Amino acid sequence: MASMVLGLSNRHFTQLSGKHRQQILLVAFLVSTALWLSLVRYRQIRLHENVDPPLKLSPIPTFRHVSVYRRAPDVIFENFLDSVLVNLKLSYAGSYDRDVWPKKVFQTAKKVDKKYMEAVSSWSRLNPEHEHVLMNDVTATEFVEKAFLSAPQVVHLYNSFPDPVLKADLLRYLLLYLYGGVYADIDVYCRKPIAEWLPEKLWKSNADIIVGVEIDEPYAMEESQKLWGWHRPFGFAQYTIVSKPFARPVRTAIVRVVAHAHHLAKLKNKANPALLSRYSAEDIYEISGPGVWTDALIDSMNYKRKDISWAQFYGMTEPTILPSEGGAVMALPIQYFGNGQKHSNAGDYSNEQACVTHLFTKSWKRNSWFL
Repeated sequence: MASMVLGLSNRHFTQLSGKHRQQILLVAFLVSTALWLSLVRYRQIRLHENVDPPLKLSPIPTFRHVSVYRRAPDVIFENFLDSVLVNLKLSYAGSYDRDVWPKKVFQTAKKVDKKYMEAVSSWSRLNPEHEHVLMNDVTATEFVEKAFLSAPQVVHLYNSFPDPVLKADLLRYLLLYLYGGVYADIDVYCRKPIAEWLPEKLWKSNADIIVGVEIDEPYAMEESQKLWGWHRPFGFAQYTIVSKPFARPVRTAIVRVVAHAHHLAKLKNKANPALLSRYSAEDIYEISGPGVWTDALIDSMNYKRKDISWAQFYGMTEPTILPSEGGAVMALPIQYFGNGQKHSNAGDYSNEQACVTHLFTKSWKRNSWFL
């Protein structure tokens, strides 16, 4: 064992004096012990055994994120696709009331495993007045191909995505754009009836979209961000979204998912996204996930003023409503949707503000930390 650890051949090891062999054995023991302890520590972290990774903070904000896909966007393509989606909205004129929050709950899954049954059933159990729509791969594809027939770029990209996570991300935006309502991942528990999430005066506000903060650590140093598995130290959740039909931030998200996928294809020297066989975790985050969603929300609030950033939402304790193009965004403190996480003062699962609880059991992010 000692010769293996220290790279000695058995012949050389046996030729050493007894004293030297004892010293080598001691060193080998210490090295092996250190390796074993490192493995134990690693397994503790990976198994989320209540081990807090250090969160080092900078005296100044570290969140200065600009997505690689926004540095030189294809404005012509994005404007064209945006106009296609606007025309789709116009074709539905008169078929919806922009002042009403649709009583629909959307979820998607290839199939619902037993471990998610309780979470899924919580939505219909607590909200019997809402239509609960659970889509599978077949019904989701049928919806996209039929509802977005006039936007072939969207349909083609959806069908070409190699990763189910990418499809699920895009699908939630498409459903909310066309129908509005609530979207929730299948590992999200509804904690109280949707009508009780907010006081009546907030439901009657001019907001057309409701989102919750997922990460609120804009002062986290880069080394801590890596340890916690964050691509950004601030972001809005997209595992639960409430929206009215045709909300501007949702339309922006759809446009950017398509545009960013085309951008990645160019970076990879591919003719189009259909030729991409793999997306990294960061690609997913910025192309279809919380990254593109957070940017779409903030940019929609900057349509007139240009000073909206994470700062307006940092550490908030009450819902904040800010005007956006064509409506307003209502942002909820992290305790509403992001409770149970061991950062950002998220609070535990039982805090009285909790509307939903996300268990993150299907998360594509490998390093997440929860109570």
